[in-house]
Amino acid sequence: MHGTRSYPTPAFDLGWRSIPSQLEGPNVLFSLGRVQTDALSAVLRYLIEALSFLKSRCEQDLRYLQEIWSPAHVNDSFDLWCTFWQDALLDYSKEAGRMADIGSSIAAKAAMRVHGEEKLFADNLAARTVV
Repeated sequence: MHGTRSYPTPAFDLGWRSIPSQLEGPNVLFSLGRVQTDALSAVLRYLIEALSFLKSRCEQDLRYLQEIWSPAHVNDSFDLWCTFWQDALLDYSKEAGRMADIGSSIAAKAAMRVHGEEKLFADNLAARTVV
């Protein structure tokens, strides 16, 4: 090996020098910004859905209390109680389904975005390799 210089690689070299330039600079910052924006958007969608559900349930709870204490429903209290719990369980199961739908749509959008960014990165990397 005369005439060539070889440098020892450190034991903990993570290969940072081999990262393509497309992962450096503003592209990474924009990608991270999109990830954070998507995460915050998902949290806010969950909160909006949960708060609207809680508002609806609290209104139904108040209605139940008003009905059960009204003089016209003194003899119907057991029926009111059963109907209240039946409606509550149905509402909670529907809400769980809505939350699952929101989660799956968020995951699908994130997967499509990651696939698009991966394709763009691969195209940029191929263009740089050709040049």
